[in-house]
Amino acid sequence: MSLPNWRLPTMGGLIFWNTLDKRKGFKLQQNKNTGHFRILDPSEYRIDWSFDEGSIRNSFYQITDSR
Repeated sequence: MSLPNWRLPTMGGLIFWNTLDKRKGFKLQQNKNTGHFRILDPSEYRIDWSFDEGSIRNSFYQITDSR
């Protein structure tokens, strides 16, 4: 299933999010309540999200390896 994805500003995930990984200013986070995942760019904008950890980790590594 493809999920809609828009580049949206965030507050950085200080309250409802656990940061699982950080690379080159990007963050991989998991929501403490729903369990879904997201990737934030260095400006704290959400650039991807998913309920599937394997999928979001692949996306995170592709994004950070290409920069």
